[in-house]
Amino acid sequence: MFPFTQNALEGAFSTAMHPTNFIKTLVNAKLAPYLFGALGWILMWELQGALQRQIAALDYATGVALIFLPAGIRTLAVLIFGFRGAAGVFLGCNLTTLLYFGDLPVLNLWLVLSISAISAFSAYVMMQLVCRWKKIGANLDELTFNDVLSIVITQGLLSASLHQIIFAHLPLDGAYVDPSAMASFMLWAAMAAGDIVGSMLLMLSAIALSNLFHSLRHA
Repeated sequence: MFPFTQNALEGAFSTAMHPTNFIKTLVNAKLAPYLFGALGWILMWELQGALQRQIAALDYATGVALIFLPAGIRTLAVLIFGFRGAAGVFLGCNLTTLLYFGDLPVLNLWLVLSISAISAFSAYVMMQLVCRWKKIGANLDELTFNDVLSIVITQGLLSASLHQIIFAHLPLDGAYVDPSAMASFMLWAAMAAGDIVGSMLLMLSAIALSNLFHSLRHA
């Protein structure tokens, strides 16, 4: 079993951030950032739907899940591909937004683009801010697991805040019509927690797989 201690996480994260030449070739392909972001987001969206069908309690409210797996894809896409990865997520998110909110009378082009932009670029914005704060170079060589954790948490807070502002002003459904201060806070907190937990689950899974492949390659 993969030991999720701090040292193990740092070692596995270092391995994941320094891929083999084959992986580097794939990453440097022109369409790779957009395909990874778009298809990864759509795949995780489908997995999210399957998870919520099995565990209905995870569907907290319209647009709010207590574990939101696609958040992990946007973090990975940004860490691997930067802005181009976020652009790929934006493309995929446009499709899933149309599918998810398609039956709502409030749906319009502004809503689709706004939700997609928030979902796609919140992680990129926070990565840039964390890297400037920690004086991390563009190649991310100095990036540590704790830095990634900072990006995950802050992007979850930013994404939830911006989404909830939009959802409250539409409003999407009854949960957003004249809610109490506590109800509004719970909607925001649930969305932020879902983003953070979902992102960390996917990040830890990616690190564990990277560590496994590295061990098998050197066995």
